[in-house]
Amino acid sequence: MRGKLLRIFPFAAALICLACVFLTVGCGSSTARYRFIQAATAVPTNVDLQVDGKIVQSAVGYGQPATYHSSSSGSRKFVIFPTGTTTSPYVSESVNLGGKDTTLLMQNTGSGDVLSPYTDDNTAPTTGNAKVRIIHSAFTAGAIDVYVVPTGNGISGFNPQVANLTFQGSSNYLSLSAAGYDVIMTVTGTQNVLNSLTATYTLTSGQIRTIVVLDASFGGGPYQQMVLNDLN
Repeated sequence: MRGKLLRIFPFAAALICLACVFLTVGCGSSTARYRFIQAATAVPTNVDLQVDGKIVQSAVGYGQPATYHSSSSGSRKFVIFPTGTTTSPYVSESVNLGGKDTTLLMQNTGSGDVLSPYTDDNTAPTTGNAKVRIIHSAFTAGAIDVYVVPTGNGISGFNPQVANLTFQGSSNYLSLSAAGYDVIMTVTGTQNVLNSLTATYTLTSGQIRTIVVLDASFGGGPYQQMVLNDLN
C-alpha cells in the first residue's frame, strides 16, 4: 500500500501543477475591447487600422464614429496606414489594453500624429440616469468650458460642469437625469460660445455617451461635437 501511495503522489502533484499552468494562461489572455477614431486633421486620405499585423478597420474617415472591437488584453501593436497601403504609416504605437474598454483617437499634435488612449467606464448608470464624458480633441480650439444645461435654458447664471478642458484632456463622467440637454462649449473663463460648439441631446435612462470635440477636417473651425454611443 505504501508503495502505491508513493507512486500516486508524484502523479497527483503533476496534475495540480498542470492545472495551475492552464489557469495562469487563461487569466493572462482575458478579453479587452477598443474602438478607433480618426481625429487627426489635414490627413489627405482615409486610413486603415492594423492591429498586431491584421487589418481590422478599412477606409476610416475623419470624425467617423466607431463601435468596439474585441481583442486579447495586454500590449497590442496599432499601426495606421493610408487606405489601401501597408507602407509609410501615419502612426505605429503599442497600446496596453486592460480590463476596461478603451477609446483610441488618432490626433494631430502640431508636431506629428499620435494615438491617444482613453479608458472608458461603461458601468451602467443608476436607474433614471445617464452618463456623459467630454474629450477635447480640437487642437486649435484652446481651453474650453463645457455647460450641460436643460434644453432651451441658455447658460446665463450657470457655472460650467467642466472647466478649463485642454487639448487631449478628458472630463470625468457626468451623471445626469434622463432628459434633454444643450451641451454648450465656451472659451474658458467666459461665456463666449466657440464657433458651432453647441448641440442638443436627448438622454434616456441607462445611456452612456462620449462627446468628442473636433476641429474641422482641414484644421481650425468650424468646430464640431461628435457623439460616441458607449452603452445603450
